[in-house]
Amino acid sequence: MMKVLSVLGSPRKNSNSEVLANAAVAALPQAGLEVKTVKLNDLNFCGCQACFSCKAKSETCVVRDDLSPVLAQIPEADLVILASPIFIGELTGQAKCFIDRTFSFLMPDYTANPNPSRLSPGKKMLIILTQGVPDAAIYETSVLGNYTGFFKGLGFEVSHFIAPGQGPADDIRTKNPDLVKALTAQVSKLATN
Repeated sequence: MMKVLSVLGSPRKNSNSEVLANAAVAALPQAGLEVKTVKLNDLNFCGCQACFSCKAKSETCVVRDDLSPVLAQIPEADLVILASPIFIGELTGQAKCFIDRTFSFLMPDYTANPNPSRLSPGKKMLIILTQGVPDAAIYETSVLGNYTGFFKGLGFEVSHFIAPGQGPADDIRTKNPDLVKALTAQVSKLATN
């Protein structure tokens, strides 16, 4: 059974990034698929507290809030989808706080350890970004590069999809159906590799 955790970082309901995340899930082989979807904006949680308890006295994040059960699902997931719009040149605050809390998956000696992650190898991650700027490449290094590198350090095989030129009032399904088709084709390949 393939287990998928879909993490939605937009504060908007039915946002373009959510539509794309749902399209990605729909493109996966449905037989034996278990999907859990989390809308971060619906949760009451905080970012990393830099307490380093996950490096000194625990193998998990010691902060207890609505994000705790979400983090507990990551070790069991085969694929994690992280979908977020770009707000002011960055992922949403909700998505960033989620990412910061995944710091707990790094080993205490992560800076020197050749295997720095507590997670099992072979996990996949798909990062989906939507942005108002029409140039798809503008945030590839500054945003996507940072998070791709971090998640690779956690042992994920990371792929990404960027949907440029999307305004908050746009409906990606009607304005850019070709983007949805391109994503589903990419996910179909991801599922077979």
